[in-house]
Amino acid sequence: MRMIFSNMRPKNGELQSAVRTLFSNHVGFGSYSGPAALLRGDGTVIVANGASAEIADCLGLGSDNGLHPTLAGAIRSGEFSTVAITLDASAGDDLAGVTFEFAVLPVIERESALVIGRDTALESAFRGALTESRQRYKELVDICGDFCWETDANDRFTFVSPGGALDYTAEALVGRSPTDFFDPLLADAGESPFVASKSVDCVDVWFRCADGHYACLETSSRPIAENLAQGGGARGVCRDVTEDRNRQEELSRIQIRERLIAHIMRTIRDEVVPDDMLRAAALATAQAVGAQGCRLYREGGTDDLVSAAEFGEGRPPDEVVAGAMARVKSDGRPFAAEQGGQSILCVATSYQHVVNGALVLWRTAESDAWTSDERALAADVAVQLGVAIQQIRNQLELETLSRTDTLTKLLNRRAFTSELEARVGRTDGPATGSLFYVDLDNFKPVNDILGHQKGDEALIAVSEMLVKTTRPGDLVARLGGDEFALWLDRTDEDAAALRATDLLDGSSCLKPYSGDPARPLGISIGIAVYDPAASEDLESLMGRADTAMYQVKHNGKAGYIIAPGAGDHGNSEIQAITA
Repeated sequence: MRMIFSNMRPKNGELQSAVRTLFSNHVGFGSYSGPAALLRGDGTVIVANGASAEIADCLGLGSDNGLHPTLAGAIRSGEFSTVAITLDASAGDDLAGVTFEFAVLPVIERESALVIGRDTALESAFRGALTESRQRYKELVDICGDFCWETDANDRFTFVSPGGALDYTAEALVGRSPTDFFDPLLADAGESPFVASKSVDCVDVWFRCADGHYACLETSSRPIAENLAQGGGARGVCRDVTEDRNRQEELSRIQIRERLIAHIMRTIRDEVVPDDMLRAAALATAQAVGAQGCRLYREGGTDDLVSAAEFGEGRPPDEVVAGAMARVKSDGRPFAAEQGGQSILCVATSYQHVVNGALVLWRTAESDAWTSDERALAADVAVQLGVAIQQIRNQLELETLSRTDTLTKLLNRRAFTSELEARVGRTDGPATGSLFYVDLDNFKPVNDILGHQKGDEALIAVSEMLVKTTRPGDLVARLGGDEFALWLDRTDEDAAALRATDLLDGSSCLKPYSGDPARPLGISIGIAVYDPAASEDLESLMGRADTAMYQVKHNGKAGYIIAPGAGDHGNSEIQAITA
């Protein structure tokens, strides 16, 4: 425009005509909504459109106070420039505070210039809203994920949050392919969300950290629409959920262990016999951890542990197992070792912090090593087995107490009768057997003269004497008071007489317990020989032995009588022998 005016400078009439046309009401700046004016350097208005009048006072157009200094300076510079001026209160309530941007185009250098203004309020508001929106979006993205990213069609990072990720700087990631950081074991586990061809939400990716460990990133992404034609690219956010996933995995493992333990405990509870309980526990435990075999130990009568149940085959040598058990008994921690081509896992069981058994598992060394989960499961099972072993021990003790005489530790009447009933009723048992009823002679003076403690000592001495004269498999019982009973398997009438003689000879050991030397402590024996062919019941057998014993008492004591056979009414006195 400067060139046009300079060409028209000599022809003032043409210049004036052009200016009038430029600022007419129907064309040019006359129809422009913003202020436009041709000004001299001192602010004198040569020509202006109607919109200029509204802000004339604020700009000092035609004012005695002179042109607005910012605008005046731009005109005097003689160069094209843009300046921003914010209107003050003199512009009225509607325009006060509104910023106009003015373009200053020199017409005659340093003498006049064309000034064109535009209201930047809408643009400023829009720009502010856009800036605020971008800031809001950025903050939300930062909150939603640990980092955001963008990849190109070549599956390489083109953008990563300025803060970087997983101890990498953003610069270290840009230009690299996300697959370079994937866990190799999971690299082929489906389409990568970093090259998503469709929207992906909350997909877990195991990503290598700068320290070499792997982190689980929950990833959501969207394909870049404008890049689809070039082959892809995506944008997304990642959130480090490693701790969450580890907690979930640990919880899952705990739940699995709890279900396995519950199964093992149900298996044990389904059994009634203690030995069957432990065998069921050995089987269930071995199957739960994938073991080739399992053996359970529990405390015996001494400090040593004895085998209680076993499942499977290929058990390690006893010395290897003994060494493993010694190790766990000393420190209480699970012990795993490989020896002789076998992998062994040994865990102590305990009750109230006292070791009461051990759990030994084994499998071939070619199998995988015992995992931490398998060790934890075995340890949890051992805790339950420790309680079960103690319960079994209590049960056995109760059974023993219910079956034995407290003083002599012999069978009591109920247990003896039960055992005898089972033996007499056997169809595969021996051809004969003999029932001995043994009653002490002159026992009352022992208690009356020497006291009950001496009497108890005498009863213990009798029990020891009876046990020494019997064989494994025979039954010895204290029926009550000073009355004892024996059942001798495979003993006919002749053998019974020999055994009775031995007992009478051995009873001389009781004389030191006598309360009165004139009435020495001794024994009277009544014998009933059982003949399976006679079909005699237990009540009859016991009655014959009891009758024979009292016959000895009436005949002077210190002897034995063999009762007539069942159905035989002969004279038993012929068989009476006095010591």
